Amino acid sequence: MNIGHARRCLTPQTEEVYLIGYRNLENRLHPATGIYDDVFGNALYFEDGGQELFVLSCDFMEIDEDTAEDAKTLLHDRYGISRDNVLLCATHNHTSVVAYHRTWWTGKFEQAYFDWFMETICSAFEECRENAQPATCKLGRGWIEGFYNNRITNEPADQEVTVVKFLNEAGEAFAGLVNWASHSATCGKDETRMNSEFAGMTSKKLEPSLGFFPAMVVGAAGDCSNRNLRQGTGVEEAERISSGITPLIAQIPVETEVPLDGIRVQTVHHIVHNEKGHEVALCEVISLGGLHLFVSPCEFGGKFGIQMREACPVEGLVFGYTNGYLEYWLPEEEYGLSFETQKSMVPKGDPEILVGKMIQASQLLGR
Repeated sequence: MNIGHARRCLTPQTEEVYLIGYRNLENRLHPATGIYDDVFGNALYFEDGGQELFVLSCDFMEIDEDTAEDAKTLLHDRYGISRDNVLLCATHNHTSVVAYHRTWWTGKFEQAYFDWFMETICSAFEECRENAQPATCKLGRGWIEGFYNNRITNEPADQEVTVVKFLNEAGEAFAGLVNWASHSATCGKDETRMNSEFAGMTSKKLEPSLGFFPAMVVGAAGDCSNRNLRQGTGVEEAERISSGITPLIAQIPVETEVPLDGIRVQTVHHIVHNEKGHEVALCEVISLGGLHLFVSPCEFGGKFGIQMREACPVEGLVFGYTNGYLEYWLPEEEYGLSFETQKSMVPKGDPEILVGKMIQASQLLGR
């Protein structure tokens, strides 16, 4: 399989920058007090037998469905890639830019930034296509505690971190990703400097040891964060936690060779019925041969990420916050324990149904 990669700075080049994150917060109505570090998008591209898959992980809070659909359509119309094969992911960064988001409550949408963002996605895709090369895939997993846990029960959550490397014909790693299950929201609501947060800072700090900036892909992190383990607030806490976890991720042995051949997509949907009406959760399971991607716009509970990987007939990765945002989908036993479920639009038990559908899709895809 051919693999391509690209990286783009997504920091607005404007005099005033407004932040996203934390609904109904007064300080989000005012310009950011500075830019601590740049936010980025990391792209990966897969091509096999004329089939393509494009992944872009951004240091954003969410890629809303309208933005995702516009980008997927643009890439399809301009380059011919299937809309189902475009994955736009967010690291769930609550101190990132808001200018691309047309429906965020603060009303700080900027058409010029949105248009630039769409063209930036296209340029990243073009670069990926141009530098795509035959590659092998290697994967490693490590269980890392002490940095985040189940923020609702204060128990260990899904703390398995997966590192995927793509190696060229000389055996050198040139691109890859890190898949984990933690909110990238360590700074807290009072931080008013834009920054790349836990995920973005970790990606930057991993580059010297991995040899590339990994795309940070957040999995089933609806109930996982460092809320119970914080030793401070602001960018200082994001720096502390990212500095602490980086060497542990770098030490994960990445030795399992994963065969990649063919790109097959199975769409999965589930309709939520509640007192407000209904909502459709649009998900996918994508097979790359020896690797399956569980793709969803939902904030699944950590328990579900473990279930999907364990039931997968091959190696599995969980892509949350992808191609939209559709609230918390947590296990039945956590309902009523916190704000995440007390006002949830997702009825108790529905998350288990959707996860079951995704597991079934993975098993049907098989190897």
